[in-house]
Amino acid sequence: MKNMIILAVLGFLAAPALFSCESAGNAQSSDSDTDTDTDTDTDSDTDTDSDSDSDSDGDGDLILPDCSQCPAVGDTLENLRCAVDLCDDDVFLGQQYGSPTITNQANIDISRAAVSHFGDPTNELTPLYPETDGSYALMSSGYAVPSVPPDNYDHNQGLQGAFSAGIEDPWAPSDEYPAYDVLNWAIDLKAPPNAGGFQIHYVFFSVEYDEYVGREFNDKFYIFLDAQSTSSGDRTVINFTECRSNITTPDFTCPAEMPGCDEGDELCYLAINSGLSECCWYDGCTTMDQNTDISGTGFECGTAAEDYVGDYSMGFTYGSSTGWLVTEWPIEPNEEFTITFHIHDTADNILDSEVIIDKFVFVTDVNAGTEVIE
Repeated sequence: MKNMIILAVLGFLAAPALFSCESAGNAQSSDSDTDTDTDTDTDSDTDTDSDSDSDSDGDGDLILPDCSQCPAVGDTLENLRCAVDLCDDDVFLGQQYGSPTITNQANIDISRAAVSHFGDPTNELTPLYPETDGSYALMSSGYAVPSVPPDNYDHNQGLQGAFSAGIEDPWAPSDEYPAYDVLNWAIDLKAPPNAGGFQIHYVFFSVEYDEYVGREFNDKFYIFLDAQSTSSGDRTVINFTECRSNITTPDFTCPAEMPGCDEGDELCYLAINSGLSECCWYDGCTTMDQNTDISGTGFECGTAAEDYVGDYSMGFTYGSSTGWLVTEWPIEPNEEFTITFHIHDTADNILDSEVIIDKFVFVTDVNAGTEVIE
């Protein structure tokens, strides 16, 4: 079992259930009016692009911003929000990036980056909104950008101390496996007056593919929505899909009247058990050549012989991804709300996962759910 192997290394300790960015002991915020953290690494977010992003560029119901004056490459919080195209100060209200488990600020900083491309320049990870900024954000439970690219792509980095305790994941189907290397990026927003919802585009990667498929201790990427009108103030995970066909324990069952699913559907959050994951070799997979090209990221597929050695102790250098996904969700016009991007390791703090986040845009009409971008 993965957790038995790792816990011998980590010296597993119990911990209280702290899962939100607000409870983090070490967080950065660009909203100086509300940030009570004493950390000095802050961004003023004095973006000079005051043009409204309510102008459509001809894409129908998309409300696209002008990001030409937004610095969208780097490792500051300002770079991060520009990289996901939240460039309009009438929409963007503030942000906070932190961790409830990582106390070293330098390790929090290396978990994020705003880059023009991830991996080989010719792979299929080109930014989706390149007209003005040509970049996207990276978040990782390890190093967002390897320390010596392209030679060091070992996605096997613990960001919190080896003997630091994990915390409970209240959205996991089992409380047996704590979360480690927890990162939260919370963004406060105000929907445009003509918005009916929003879209978020992303790619999830993990070195846990394929040898840990079907297990409960999977790393997770959650997108949390906190919206008083839209979700009655209840925190909601909005990115989920059908589970892989072999999964017998889903993460949750769709409740009545929830957007994006039908009541009674058994569903999985974004992890390697998601039905939208691209497989490498597990369960006789034969579609490797149809996967999204993620070459140069360090998450490329391995073979069964390379990736699986029989004791679930390997898998540090191979992985897979979901390919490009988009999640769309309703929001009330002019509503103030918070989106939190959350990534963590489960049952260990070494086998890393990562996500590209790009093209956060508002839409006038919404079709709730998560699907593959063709």
